[in-house]
Amino acid sequence: MSSDKLFALFGKIALVLILLVAVSVVAFYLGAKNNQKQASLSQSYNQPSISPSKTVSTEITSPTPTIDQTSVIRTAIKNALIDEHGSDANTLIITVSKIEGDYATGDASAQGGGGMWFAANINGVWKLVWDGNGSIQCSSLVPYPNFPTDMIPQCWDDKTQAVVKR
Repeated sequence: MSSDKLFALFGKIALVLILLVAVSVVAFYLGAKNNQKQASLSQSYNQPSISPSKTVSTEITSPTPTIDQTSVIRTAIKNALIDEHGSDANTLIITVSKIEGDYATGDASAQGGGGMWFAANINGVWKLVWDGNGSIQCSSLVPYPNFPTDMIPQCWDDKTQAVVKR
């Protein structure tokens, strides 16, 4: 091989190596710059801005519930009504009209009519307290003494045969 061809070959190899080094340096620089941006963004989102004159609260708040409580209640009430009244209750449409803490009320309806229901959340499980039309028996509320009186302001006492204001 002649020296001119050998020199040209080494020149091409050197040029390829120089280009590879240049591309590597540029890639390293851009990667380092991107990492700095990400670290800066991460710090600005995760670190509170605190000045010495400000008081920092250590209060821990509960996250917003992600479960649709209304859906959970509807399902629990429908299952309770099926257990109590049989498979015909499977066609009922359950609506939740009010949730107040661990207590809820709503309607159960079908093509031929419907009624109302009241429920209580006991140890994380919604339980049917009463369902139907008409007077609510006071005896149904005995296990739930804290049931809100704005939901059930009165009940029927079988012993006295009278309406009792709660």
